[in-house]
Amino acid sequence: MATRPGRVIHLVLIFMMLSIPFSSSVIGSSEGQSTVVCCDDAHDIELYLIGGSTGELTPFSQLLTDEANNAVIANSITSQETVGVWSFGRVWPGSIPESTWNLVINYRVSDAGGAQINATASVKIGSQVFSDSTNLDSSVLAQGEGTIEFAIPIEEMSVSASSEIELELSARSVVFSVPGGDAKLEFLWGSDEFDSSMSANIPLMELSIDEPIIEGGDTYLSAVIDSPFGLDALAYSDSIEMYVDGLKVDGDPIETKRGDSIVVTWTWTDAASGTTSIQVSVRLNLQPNGPLIQGSTQFTIQVTDTGGGTGTFYPEDEPLRTSGSGSPLAIEQLIDLSSDDGNLKMAKTTIIDIDGEMAFWIRWGMDHIGDTDLPTSSVLFGWDKGGVSDDNRESRNIENVEKEQFEREMKTRYRTYMSDIGGMQLQSNELIGDSADFDTISISVDLMGETRVVNHPLSITFSTLQTLQSGQQLELLRSFTKTQTTPIWQDYSISVEAKSSVLTSFGNSEMLESDYLSFSHSRYPWGEVINIEASSTSLDEDFTIIVQPNDNLLFAPMPLTLITLAIVLFGLFSSFSMTRNKHRRFLNLELVLVPIVGLIYVFSYPPLFVFGASGVASMLWIVTGLISPRRQKASKQVQTEVQVDVPTVGCPSCDTNIPVLSDERPLRVACAGCGKTIKIVG
Repeated sequence: MATRPGRVIHLVLIFMMLSIPFSSSVIGSSEGQSTVVCCDDAHDIELYLIGGSTGELTPFSQLLTDEANNAVIANSITSQETVGVWSFGRVWPGSIPESTWNLVINYRVSDAGGAQINATASVKIGSQVFSDSTNLDSSVLAQGEGTIEFAIPIEEMSVSASSEIELELSARSVVFSVPGGDAKLEFLWGSDEFDSSMSANIPLMELSIDEPIIEGGDTYLSAVIDSPFGLDALAYSDSIEMYVDGLKVDGDPIETKRGDSIVVTWTWTDAASGTTSIQVSVRLNLQPNGPLIQGSTQFTIQVTDTGGGTGTFYPEDEPLRTSGSGSPLAIEQLIDLSSDDGNLKMAKTTIIDIDGEMAFWIRWGMDHIGDTDLPTSSVLFGWDKGGVSDDNRESRNIENVEKEQFEREMKTRYRTYMSDIGGMQLQSNELIGDSADFDTISISVDLMGETRVVNHPLSITFSTLQTLQSGQQLELLRSFTKTQTTPIWQDYSISVEAKSSVLTSFGNSEMLESDYLSFSHSRYPWGEVINIEASSTSLDEDFTIIVQPNDNLLFAPMPLTLITLAIVLFGLFSSFSMTRNKHRRFLNLELVLVPIVGLIYVFSYPPLFVFGASGVASMLWIVTGLISPRRQKASKQVQTEVQVDVPTVGCPSCDTNIPVLSDERPLRVACAGCGKTIKIVG
C-alpha cells in the first residue's frame, strides 16, 4: 500500500514529460516575454503645423487638409504680436541631442511691393526655451508667395513622458513697402500646398518583439509599438514590415491593442520542423522619407506539426479595424418603387461587400457574441447571446447559430454598429435609411464560403420596405463616409439601380454637390430607371440624390406614354389628312420633332414638359397642314392636225402611188416601188 502514491506520482511525471514536445502546438493563455529592440536614439523627423493659430505639431502629412490655415497682419505693426502657437503634446522619454531645428513657414504678401518683418520662432521643451529671429537677409519679404526660414539651436537635454514641445511664432514689427489699400501679410500652414513644417531630432517610440507563438505549422510573430501617437503610429505610418532571417513575412497582419500599446501580429508559415534559431526584425517607416525605425532579436522555436494551423492569428482581444491603409468597400443598392393597395412602397436592398481588416474584425465579432469580457467601449458589448453556447463562442469558426444571432441582433443594433466611432464608421441613416420609417427590415450575412475567423471577404445585406408619401421629396441616397477618425476604408465603389413600376414614378430627380458620380434617370413605358455608378470614390466626396416619388397617374410611365402618343398621333393624322391634296415637303421636315419628343420622354423630363412638347409639335404640324400650298394640275394641250391632200400618180411599171409634192412641170420623180424615174409633164 505504501507504493501506491509513488506509482501515481511516477505516472503523472511520465504524462507531463510526454506532453512537453506537443505543448508548442497550443497557444498559451499568457503573454510571452517581449524583447525591446528599438530605440534609445533620437530620430530626425518633420513636424507639420496643423490646426488654427492654437494648433498642433504632427509627423503625419496625411492630416494636412485641402484648405490652408492662416494668420493675417493687415497693418504695419511696431509691437510684438503672436502669429500662432503649435504644440506637440507628450513626447517619448529619452535624450534630445544638440542640434538645429529648422522651421519653414509659408507666407503671402498682397497689395504691396513687399514687406519687412522682425519675427522670432521659439521652441519650448519642458521648461527650457530656444529661439531664432529673422536677420537682415531673411527679414525682407518679396511680393507674392514665399517661405521664411528659422534655424533654432537646441541644446542637449533629457525629456520625460510629461514633457511637451511647443512652437511659437511672433512678429515684433511689420512694415509694408509701397502699400495699397488692402496691403496684408499672411502666414499659411496646414494644407498640402502650404505644408509649413519644423524639422526636429527627438526620441519617437519603443519597439518590442514578443516571443513567437506556435500553432501547428503557423508561427505568430508580434511587434509591439509604444509611442505617444497611439493608433496614429500604425494608421498613418508609411509602412511596417516583419522579416525572418532577412526575408519579408507576407500576408496581412492582425492588429490589436494591449493597454496603450499597439500589437501587430504576422503569421509565418515557412518554419521547418524541429528546433530552429531565427532572427526576427521589424521595420517601421513613420514618414515616406524617413525615419526608418528598426530592430531585431534572436529566438529559438520548436515546430512539431508543419501541416496544422489556420494561416491567420486569432487574437484574444478585439482586433483593430485598420492598419492605416484602410479596407476595400463596395456598395450595391437595388431599389423598387411600386404601388400596393393604394400605398406607395419602396423596397431597398443594400449589399455591402467588405474585405481586409474590417472583414476580419466583423468575423471576430460574430465569434464573440455574448462575450461578457468585452470592454464597455466595444460596439459588441451587451449583445444578447441567444442560442450561442460557450462551446460555440471563441471557437475560431463561425457556426450557424452565431451567424443567425448576429443577424437578429443587427436588426436593432445596426445603427450603432455601423455609425459608432468604434464601429464601421458608415452613416447608416444616409446609406440604409431611418429605422423609424421602415415597415420591415431583414439582415443577412454571406461569409462567401469561409466560416473560419480569417482574413476573407464577406457581405452584409440589408433588405428594407417603407411606405412613402406621394409627391413628398425624398433623399434617396447621401454621402455616408464623412466621419473617419482613422482610415477605416481605402475608398469605395458604388452601384445603384432604382426602378419604378408602370404606375409609379420617381418624379423630379437630381444629384447635388458632386460631379464625380455618374447619374442617369430614364423613362420607358414599363417604368423608370435611375442608375448611379462610381469607382474609387474618395471618402470626402459629398453627394445627395433627391427624388420625388409619387403614384399620380399623370406622372406614371404607362399613362404618360399613352397620353403622349395620343397627342402626337392626333397631330400627325390631322396634318396628313389636311395635306392630302397639298405639298408635304414642309411637313416632312417637321417630322424631326417626333424623335425630339421621344428623347424628352426618355430623358425623364417632367410630365408637364412632355405634354407641352408633344402639344406644341402637334399644333405646329396642324398649322403647317393648314397653310401648305395646293398641288397644280397638269394641263394637256390638244393640237389640231391639219389635213393636207397630196396628189399622186401611178407608176406605169409597178402601179405604186407616187405623191406629187410640187407644181413644177415637167417634174421628174422616182418610184419608191421599182425605182424607175417618171416624168410628169402635165
